[in-house]
Amino acid sequence: MVTQEVYEHMAEWWKFQRRHECNLFEALFKDREDVTEEDIVAIVTNVAEFFNMPTPEISSKCETFAEVLLGDNADKCELSYNMEMLKKTGINNNDAFTLCFVHEMAHQMLFHYRFSLFCSERWIQELAADMTAGLYAARHLLTTGKFKYALSRQKYSLTHPDGKLRKEIVECGRQNLERMRVDGNTIMDIVIRYMPFFVYTHYDTLESDYRKMAYELELPSPPPPQPVRIEDLPDSNLIKQVVMKHRKQKDKDNENN
Repeated sequence: MVTQEVYEHMAEWWKFQRRHECNLFEALFKDREDVTEEDIVAIVTNVAEFFNMPTPEISSKCETFAEVLLGDNADKCELSYNMEMLKKTGINNNDAFTLCFVHEMAHQMLFHYRFSLFCSERWIQELAADMTAGLYAARHLLTTGKFKYALSRQKYSLTHPDGKLRKEIVECGRQNLERMRVDGNTIMDIVIRYMPFFVYTHYDTLESDYRKMAYELELPSPPPPQPVRIEDLPDSNLIKQVVMKHRKQKDKDNENN
């Protein structure tokens, strides 16, 4: 007979087994946690201390998932986030939020560094921040599945490379931490040292994505969608059947009144 204690141990074992799996089901429905604004402050403070940075000013009002306002002086760094947007992408527990903010704060740490490895420095800076998150996850034994899923859903743009490549570099960072007893400065040194290798081995993908992005920017905007008339739908359409049934019932009720 399976006791409650055995069941709980099995549940924890399965949770451990899937901690780095990157898929919709694991990201959106498994291992969710109630993360509050107070938790966010604690997470950001811990990350800042690990990287020997001042704790940035934190705001829960943001028009994107999360962003950091950079500056020459780290004391003036400002970090903002949108809790609801992040949760909808799979950033819905402490580990996922932690890696999200590690990524954002890595931008401040790399603010004065230029990799000069590709025509879009912004893409490389994003990949470097993603690698930082992967290394941090390995150092602190954090799960990465939700964070990688959220990244993998993002398409390339002027400011960010494609999500599939971003997911891959997080995993590279996680698997390439040579030793566990490292501090924040050592992690950043690893990022700077490893980035040329990653870029050169993925250069064709980067170049192909960048060309596709540039081509798509030149395309005319698609026409706005045309409204759909219920009457024009085929009779077999279930939506039409429901709407027409509702209309008939409404007309009948009006006649009776």
